[in-house]
Amino acid sequence: MKSRAGPELSAFCRPGRALGVAALLVLVAGAGAAVVYVLRATANPVSPASPSAAGAATPGGVAAVPGAGAKPMDAASVDAVLNAAQTYLNNGETGKAEAVLTQAIAEHADEQRLYIQLAELLTGQRRLGEAYDRYIQALAIGPRDAATEFAAGTVASMTGKLDRAVEHYSAAQVANPSDYRAPLFLGQVQLKMGERDEAKKNLLLAAKLKPDAAAAWGTLADVALGENKADLALQHIAKARQIEPRVLVWRLIEARALKRQGKAEEALALVVNLDEAQKRQPGVIELIAECYGMLARPADAAALYAGASDAEPGDGKMAFEAAAWFERAKDSARGLMYAKRAAALKVQGAEGLVSRLGG
Repeated sequence: MKSRAGPELSAFCRPGRALGVAALLVLVAGAGAAVVYVLRATANPVSPASPSAAGAATPGGVAAVPGAGAKPMDAASVDAVLNAAQTYLNNGETGKAEAVLTQAIAEHADEQRLYIQLAELLTGQRRLGEAYDRYIQALAIGPRDAATEFAAGTVASMTGKLDRAVEHYSAAQVANPSDYRAPLFLGQVQLKMGERDEAKKNLLLAAKLKPDAAAAWGTLADVALGENKADLALQHIAKARQIEPRVLVWRLIEARALKRQGKAEEALALVVNLDEAQKRQPGVIELIAECYGMLARPADAAALYAGASDAEPGDGKMAFEAAAWFERAKDSARGLMYAKRAAALKVQGAEGLVSRLGG
C-alpha cells in the first residue's frame, strides 16, 4: 500500500462573487485519484502480493456488521488482501479490487484496514455515501485514529454532512493536535456553516502549527476581505503569496484587496497580464473589468468581454456584459451586435439593451 498523505486545500473562483476560497480540495483536479490522495494519511505499508492471494470473488455486497461473526485474521493475511486489491487497482481492475475487499470483509468483519481501503476505493469512484458508511464502520471497529477521522470528515463534507464533518475533524484534532490539517479543514467547513469566529480560530491555529500552509493564510485573507478589512487581508495574503507565488487565487485575493482600497492601477497590474483563458474565468474577468471601470477605461472592459463572448458565443452573460460596457464607452454599433447576441440567448434585460443601443 502507498502511504497516505494530506495536501493543501485548493481554492478557486466561483461565479456570483469576485472570488471565493473553496472549502475542499477534492473537487478541483482529477476527481477519482485526487480524492483518494487527499484521504490517505498513515496506512501501514504491506508487502507485495499476487492478486491470486485473495482468490476469486464476486463484486458487490454489503460489509458485515463489525464484530458480527468475525473470524480472526492475522496481519500477514490482511496485508495479502490489501496488496491484492491494490494490484488490481493499479491495473485498472476496480471491480476485482472491490470484490476482493468485499469478500474479505464478509469473512473477517472486524478488520479495520479492509474497510478503510474499500472506503478509499469507493471515494475514488465518487460513491461517497457508501464510502462514508465504510469509514463509519472502520471507526466503530477502532482505533479511532486521527487519519481515519480526518478521512471520514472529508467525505462527510463532500456529501453535505457538515455537522458530521465538524465532529470528525474535531476528533482528528484531538487525536493529533500537532497536525495542521484538521483545524484547516475544520475552519473551512465552519465557514460554509456561517460559523465565522470559530472558523477564524481554527484557521489561525492551522497557520500557527504550519506557518507555510498557504491555504490557511489565503483563507484568512479572504475572510478578512469579506469583513471589509482590506489592510488585514493584504497582510495575510502576502504570506500566502510568498509561500505559493504562482497560485492564481492568491494573486486575485490581493488584487481584490487593493481594489477595495481604491488602488485600481495596482490591482490591475496583478491580473492584466494573465493569459486569455485565465482572464476569462468567472471572478477574474469581473475583477479586471471593475478595475477598468474605476480607471475610466470602459472601452478596455468592453473589449475584454467582447473577446470572451467571441471565444464562447453561447455564453449569453459575456455577450450582455460586452454590450453594457460598449454602451458605457459610447460605442453603440459594437454594443448593439453583442446586445443582439445576448437577446438571442434569452438573457434577461438584453432586449432593453438592444432598444437603448438603437436596435
